[in-house]
Amino acid sequence: MLARELRFSDFVRFDPDEGKIDFCGRRAVLVQADAMGALRKELVDTLGLDIAKVILSRYGYSCGHGDARDLGPHLAAQDDAEYVLAGPRLHGFEGVAQVRTTLLKVDKEGGHHEMSGTWGGSYEAEQHLRLFGLSAEPVCWTVAGYASGFSSMVFNTPMICIEDRCVARGDPECSWRLVPAAEAQDEREDYRRLFMPLNLQAQLNLLEQKVAERTSALTASESRYRDLVDNLSEVVFSLDPDGRLVHLNRAGLERLGLLPAGQAVMLSRLMTRPHRQRVARFLRKVGESRQQGRLQVALRSSHGEEFPVQLQISPVIDGDVLAGFRGLALDISTTQARERQLAEYALSLESRLAQATRLAGLGQFASGLAHEINNPMGLISGYAEEMLDCLGDLPDTPQTAKLRRGLATIQEQAYRCKYITQNVLSFARDQAVNLELTDMAGLVREKAEFFAGRADAKGLDMQVEIGPNLPALHTDPILCGQILLNLLKNAADAMGGQGKLRVSLTRYRERLRLEVADSGPGLPLEVMDKVFDPFFTTKDPNQGTGLGLSICYGITRSLGGSITCGNRQEGGAWFRVSLPVQAPNRARKSRVGRGAA
Repeated sequence: MLARELRFSDFVRFDPDEGKIDFCGRRAVLVQADAMGALRKELVDTLGLDIAKVILSRYGYSCGHGDARDLGPHLAAQDDAEYVLAGPRLHGFEGVAQVRTTLLKVDKEGGHHEMSGTWGGSYEAEQHLRLFGLSAEPVCWTVAGYASGFSSMVFNTPMICIEDRCVARGDPECSWRLVPAAEAQDEREDYRRLFMPLNLQAQLNLLEQKVAERTSALTASESRYRDLVDNLSEVVFSLDPDGRLVHLNRAGLERLGLLPAGQAVMLSRLMTRPHRQRVARFLRKVGESRQQGRLQVALRSSHGEEFPVQLQISPVIDGDVLAGFRGLALDISTTQARERQLAEYALSLESRLAQATRLAGLGQFASGLAHEINNPMGLISGYAEEMLDCLGDLPDTPQTAKLRRGLATIQEQAYRCKYITQNVLSFARDQAVNLELTDMAGLVREKAEFFAGRADAKGLDMQVEIGPNLPALHTDPILCGQILLNLLKNAADAMGGQGKLRVSLTRYRERLRLEVADSGPGLPLEVMDKVFDPFFTTKDPNQGTGLGLSICYGITRSLGGSITCGNRQEGGAWFRVSLPVQAPNRARKSRVGRGAA
């Protein structure tokens, strides 16, 4: 019977009533490929790769040698070549692999035999890839052992099957070759080691010794790690998957005021209330993305102390399951204070540089203006006044009345020119900011009442809203009053003396907000970025100089605050002055003016 004519049914008999399968007269069992894979994994994980290769190669050799012995009487092959080809055929029957033979040379007299080919769909390569991924060497150990055992029985001489390429190694296919053991060179020693006596007990003892040494080393390493973590000055912690603290180093216990053996608490409970939901969402995001994340929050100790930190949290993954989190809380209060100082200093430098650039030429211009305009205006005003005195002795006629009106207009406009030059000089002159503890609520009420009594505010519906429990400020009350009066006058001018005017003073975080809102036409978008520029005005030429808001801007910046503007949804404009609650380090000098718009 030729090998290619072999049929599986010729050699196997199923007897389910007896629970038996006979193959070539010998009992056989069906084993799932996954079960063989589980055995392989257990051997590799427990005994190591080298010992697992020995055991599985011997297992394959025993199967191949036994199949060749049992198959011989049933096959009735005419020669050894036909006999040895039955082995690859049996692999296909058993679901081991699809074997293709590409070379077969049998020299019975000389004892030189060669055989090579490929096996496709190797269950071993498939299982190894599934369990371990790519391998550095061929892994079809039982298949190669089977070929060695089968051919050794057929040719009655030791044969070695060498797997040169393997799918589990990343090769496109598994290829093999069979050579006599006596003719193998480098492979013969490796093959011999596979069949040396194997003392599993000694191997297990060696493994246990290595495990004990490794455990001892890990214990020492963990102890050093815990000592290092506990002695860090920063807060180091571990969380369970739900966000509860399971470990907190010494610095964290002291800073947060917790007991070492206290009840586990949620990390979010150590936050200030505005940050609790943010931390919960942050932990979910870190757990889902499996990546480290950072978040700035404020921690609160059991003593009530609050301090800002930057959380750096990484997920702890066990297999493919989120086992918890580990993290670090870096105190950034010093960093934030330094950043605030740098930002304030940068803003101060930027403001001073911009003002110095604008006012350098303005100072020279104002100095020349005092001589070139004030002196002629003084002469014009003086002569106009002298001429008015001369007209006092003349009888009233239409001509003299017209002359008096003209001279009065000349004198009025001369005074206006003098007022403008004074405003310019005031804007360009250095003035000290004198800080003192100021009741801003009382100051706002006083200035609002003063303005309400002026003639240009008689037609206004003014409302003053003061927030509760406002702190006193270290500021300059004279300059703050000037800012408020300037803003009130601008609002009244914008509404033409008729409309609603609201003045409010509230606290927002660490700043006080003074806001003046009107019901006028509002600010056009194209001028909103220019309203604080010197000499920019939307008023008629005879109604404003364009310096009032510039002076307010300079005063506010010199006090460490800011001034912004915008339009109300219900109509009208608002101007908002924001001043810090915390006192500046020292009084500063700035180029600020005391003129009005």
